[in-house]
Amino acid sequence: MSKKIDYDNWSKDEIIKEIRRIKETTYGLVWHRDLPEEKIDILINPDARTPNEMFPNEMAGKPFPVLKEAKTKTIETDKNKPTNILIEGDNYHSLAVLNFTHQEAIDLIYIDPPYNTGHNDFVYNDKIKSGYVVKDDPFRHSKWISFMEKRLKLAKNLLKSSGVIFISIDDNEFAPLKMLCDEIFDESNFISMLSIENNPKGRKNSDFISICNDYCLIYAKDKGKSYFVENIPKQADDLTIDDNGDYVHNSGKRVLVGENKFNPLVEDFESAKHYSVYYNQTDNKIKIEVEKNIHEANKDLLKNGYKRYYSYFGDRFVLNTYTKSKIIELFEDEALEFKNGSIYEKNFSTTIRLKSLVINKKYEAVINNEKAEYQIDVKTTSAKTELKDIFNTDQIPFDNPKNIGLIKLLVTLFENKSITILDFFAGSGTTGHAVLGQNKEDGGNRQFILCTNNENNICTDICYPRLGKVIKGYKNSRNEKIDGLGGNLRYFTAYDFVEAKETDRNKRKLVNQSTEMLCIKENAFELVQEVEDYKIFKNHDKYLGIIFHEDSISDYVKAIKKIKGHFNTYTFSMTDDPHKEEFTDVADKVTLCAIPEMILKVYHEIFKE
Repeated sequence: MSKKIDYDNWSKDEIIKEIRRIKETTYGLVWHRDLPEEKIDILINPDARTPNEMFPNEMAGKPFPVLKEAKTKTIETDKNKPTNILIEGDNYHSLAVLNFTHQEAIDLIYIDPPYNTGHNDFVYNDKIKSGYVVKDDPFRHSKWISFMEKRLKLAKNLLKSSGVIFISIDDNEFAPLKMLCDEIFDESNFISMLSIENNPKGRKNSDFISICNDYCLIYAKDKGKSYFVENIPKQADDLTIDDNGDYVHNSGKRVLVGENKFNPLVEDFESAKHYSVYYNQTDNKIKIEVEKNIHEANKDLLKNGYKRYYSYFGDRFVLNTYTKSKIIELFEDEALEFKNGSIYEKNFSTTIRLKSLVINKKYEAVINNEKAEYQIDVKTTSAKTELKDIFNTDQIPFDNPKNIGLIKLLVTLFENKSITILDFFAGSGTTGHAVLGQNKEDGGNRQFILCTNNENNICTDICYPRLGKVIKGYKNSRNEKIDGLGGNLRYFTAYDFVEAKETDRNKRKLVNQSTEMLCIKENAFELVQEVEDYKIFKNHDKYLGIIFHEDSISDYVKAIKKIKGHFNTYTFSMTDDPHKEEFTDVADKVTLCAIPEMILKVYHEIFKE
């Protein structure tokens, strides 16, 4: 490992010489982790001021961010639906907060970061007169990569082990972004790159070739634990109706469990697609077993009349076609056929996998065993038209919005309809709109978290109003009433801070301002009881308790004795001791955590020197 270089005592000439050396040895890409961004900017930008003035958002040792709720902006239409979150502020701060509230809790991340074209689309530092990075800036790519690296590292912490991140990008930063993601997520976790036909006519400003697409990089947190389902309806012409009136593929049935040389070998026994099926024909029952040795069957089940079915090639397990939950669903629907040591799907799936080339098209498909028109629309022009419709205006309220059709395609790659989705470059709110729409279509309970700054009032004037309109309904540009999609939304800002210096005063201040963060962490927002030194919130039968002063523990204990349910309780402590001995009478109904120690542990790791 190379020794860390200390530039603090270097002269201006020495640092300039070092920059030139780095630039020469990296083919024009200045990306050297040991050289802090503010030192580069001070040298190359005549308008730059001191590091503290220029970089209050990201520099180590700065105050810790906390959230404040804008309660008047709460939207609630159905208490049985999940609460969606919108956070206004620097997304680095928002990601820092989420590292406390949602570490390893996000299923899907989608982001559409600034493309760094050099045409006022990427602000590297808004503390100088012109924060936009121009095309001829010699440090343009380095600034963008540094900016993205910090955020992607924090984002990775948020993904579940089975989680996946999707990143939209164009030609300008595709190559460095791919290398950066290979490093952060590991090259072995690269899933694919989508080429998305967002502009079928091609861009008129292209000098040589009309560019009609951009890209989407896909990485897993742990590829062995991630999987996608088939989510594109097949064309009706590829299907035929069987004797039961069901649509099946023209080529007939396919093997789901059995000998299979095409599926990947099992590398992770915890994969949702690794299991053996034991079937008792007499009782018409199945048992699902996760086995690690292909030669060792469950003897007890075999003795009780069960037959073993498993996927293999040679003497190795291979992954099954479907997950455990899907195979159980098919069995309950009587859609499986057990024959000759294999399990077949009676009615061939009427869906196919998403292809790496995403093209706009409309065709007659089979959906829910009926013929229906189906359309893939990922065009930017359609997204602009939709925005104008929502805001009932002839002017495009936001340049280059993403199409909700693309986000829906990505969301439905996940079998679970109750996943949590994060977009920390939320812009006009397309991801939130898409999630609400997909929930309406298939009865899902997906939850979204959106983070965006308020540059050009994008959050207050576009993102939030858009979400409000699609949740509650609106009149479009043709004066037609569009029904609301339903859903709930809470609005937070990330502009408040607590000093990082660990004093007793600052610890109490952090706890006093932690309510919103804890409500988000526990997904509990309904206030049940509030006194000076503690608060109780609930979400259905789950409770959140926050104790702001240790002297109030006894009063809190008396209060929760009267309430039926379990309490996740956060209690103030100067150490990591949650005063467990004072909760003896309610030990069976509380889970204790000491704050602010729990919060500080996360923040110290992020904002460490």
